[in-house]
This record gives sequence, C-alpha cells and structure tokens, in this order.
Amino acid sequence: MKTKSVRRYTFLLTCVLISGDPARLFAANMRSFIESVRRKAPVVYVGSVKEVRLLQRTKFDIKGKAVVDIKAVMRTPGSSPRQATIEYSSYDDKTPMLEGGPQYQLRPGVSVIVFANSFDASIPPGYLVQGSRQEVLQRVEALSDALSKMSPDQLRVNEITEDDRRVQMSLYEKLSAALLAAK
Repeated sequence: MKTKSVRRYTFLLTCVLISGDPARLFAANMRSFIESVRRKAPVVYVGSVKEVRLLQRTKFDIKGKAVVDIKAVMRTPGSSPRQATIEYSSYDDKTPMLEGGPQYQLRPGVSVIVFANSFDASIPPGYLVQGSRQEVLQRVEALSDALSKMSPDQLRVNEITEDDRRVQMSLYEKLSAALLAAK
C-alpha cells in the first residue's frame, strides 16, 4: 500500500513540475535576477587582487579567499577600508567547474568589481566582475548598454524599476570612470 502511494505521489509531482512554466520554476536562481542583485548590493567597489589563499578543497569545489586592494568605492553604508576580503568558490584541473554556480579563478593583479553585502563578503550572495582592467571596463559598458535597452517587461524580470535603472546607470558611469582612472 505505501509503495503504491509513494509512486502515485511521485507521478503527480512529476506531472506538476513538467506542466509548470520553466521560467517560474527556476525563478529563485540568483542569476535570473542579477541586475536586482547588483542594485541591492550595499557595497560596491573597484579593486585589484593582492593575494589569494586556498581555504578548502573538496572533490566538488575549492573555497578560496582573496585580499583585494580597493581603488574606488562606489557604494557603502559606512567607512571605506583600503582592503577587502572575498571568499569565493573556484575550480581547477582537479576540481571541475560546477554547473550553474558562480565560480571564479582569481589571481594576484586581476582587476575586480565587487557587489557585496560588506567589505568582508562571500560571493555569492554578491556578484563579481573580474579580468584585466580593459576586460572589466568592457563588461561594465556591456552591463550599462544592456540595462539602457531593457524594455519594461525585461525590467520586471530583472526585478528593478525605472528609478533603479537610473541609479544603476549612474553607478556604471562611475565604475567606468574609476576603471579609466586606475593604473
């Protein structure tokens, strides 16, 4: 009797999941609303990776910690330190990249823009842009361009308003200026 009930329940659950709207089923995925994540980050800064440390390695993931020299702070609820730390998920040839999760390979000297909860944060729940100064600048320009072209429906999907768009466009202009000024 119990096995039959479990089978029926499993079958019913499978039917519900299959018939559901896939966009709604995956709506909780942070990357679906990344502009909202960037907009809500209380701390946003531009920096350069100074040092990287391995914290823990499993067969599925590498936990790393980077020390970042802060070049410019765009948003902060308090004072601005000269350095920040970020804990993040990484990968290498022994530990392959996880499907669907944000992972980074940070190296000393790499430029970063960090959208986080604090200057001592774990990524996620924030967001990180990394690369050479020029690559990061191009990424900021692409973010700004994409945001400027979002339709009202796309804004809703990204969980931001017209006011949020204006705030973010201003932020992207400041980030671009900071990257252009950084040497």
